[in-house]
Amino acid sequence: MNENEDKIDMYDEEAVHLFSNLVSFNLNPEEICIGLAIRDVKEPMRAMVHTYIHFTIPHFIRFADLVNKQVGLLIEKGVISREPEQ
Repeated sequence: MNENEDKIDMYDEEAVHLFSNLVSFNLNPEEICIGLAIRDVKEPMRAMVHTYIHFTIPHFIRFADLVNKQVGLLIEKGVISREPEQ
């Protein structure tokens, strides 16, 4: 966000908290659809999708940029590494 822009007051008292251990991306020329799912521990090749988030392409690009910046901050702080898991 630009320093000259007004900051948005975020109210999240009624926000739903979702948990996911599997994410899918469905793409088309007009939108990106992210599916959040929980993988079945007894059948790892099966997952229950509980939420789809639809983004326009410009909104998805902004979202991806924000995620990348947050990952950069976590790396700088030593919380995570970009090294692949073994």
